[in-house]
Amino acid sequence: MKILSTFIFLASTAILIWGNPAAAADTYPSRPIRLVVPFPAGGGTDTLARELARELDRQWHQRVVVENRPGAGGSIGAVSVANAEPDGYTMLMTTAGVSAINPGLYKSLNYDPQAQFTPVSRVASTVFGVLVHPSLPVDSIEELVALARSKPGSLTFGSAGNGAAGHLPAELFRSMADVDIRHVPYRGTTPALNDLLGGQISMMFAILGPAAPYVQAGKVKLLATTGATRSRSFPDVPTVAEAGLPGYVADEWWGVAAPKATPPEIVQKWNAAMRSYVTRPEVQRKLVESGYEPAADSVEDFAALITADKAKWSKVIQEASVRVD
Repeated sequence: MKILSTFIFLASTAILIWGNPAAAADTYPSRPIRLVVPFPAGGGTDTLARELARELDRQWHQRVVVENRPGAGGSIGAVSVANAEPDGYTMLMTTAGVSAINPGLYKSLNYDPQAQFTPVSRVASTVFGVLVHPSLPVDSIEELVALARSKPGSLTFGSAGNGAAGHLPAELFRSMADVDIRHVPYRGTTPALNDLLGGQISMMFAILGPAAPYVQAGKVKLLATTGATRSRSFPDVPTVAEAGLPGYVADEWWGVAAPKATPPEIVQKWNAAMRSYVTRPEVQRKLVESGYEPAADSVEDFAALITADKAKWSKVIQEASVRVD
């Protein structure tokens, strides 16, 4: 009889808690959380996720375990979270690629970012640098465009691969500037950057953080950055929009998404914790020193950003006929 009473009490408590989203949020988290990174360990996404996990450990006194599930441009990890129980204990460290670019890039994507996820917030963003080899006789975007127009097809730009880092920002530039610059895809950013340093390619759009040491050493020329505002790392360098292409913006960002139907109170709890973390001066300083820009959004603003980026990059992908499968 005592065992039966205990069972009824526990069952009733569970119904009260999980049948009431506010009560669920009050008790959340009561066990370890998985933060899935859809890319290999050691990369930028993984590093940002581990820093965030440590912060949430501190705030919530509960473990947040980073789990790397790489493959298929982030699809494998994304699918695993999309199919998880929407209870806040399995979350996705997402990127602009995973949430906004992949739907236009892959013909048979096996997840739907907008239908299967609830955006939480960004944690960081970064811009690309327009890098050229020192031998190229240009010192501004205006001069680069003039040179490209005078010699159609003679300049080349490298990228980390079709649809990968640096490719789409360069395609957007090529379209808006109306220039013919040939694409040379590589298997990753490092080999592309190495060939730029060696003069095998004319230019590339590279994520600013990893490229900064080469700029500072004078091994490449940084003509402009691709954000809506100037980079805090290079405040004297103009944006592409300032330098001659009004309206041009291209950036990369990282954030967190939850499986659809995750209780709104839990989503808001994550959002509040992330915004508290990102707005701390010491965190902002560390992000900027690492080549990132601190970023924090409301849930609604993050969702609007994903929708806008999806439309923008899908158009670029279609017009440039970019395909990876």
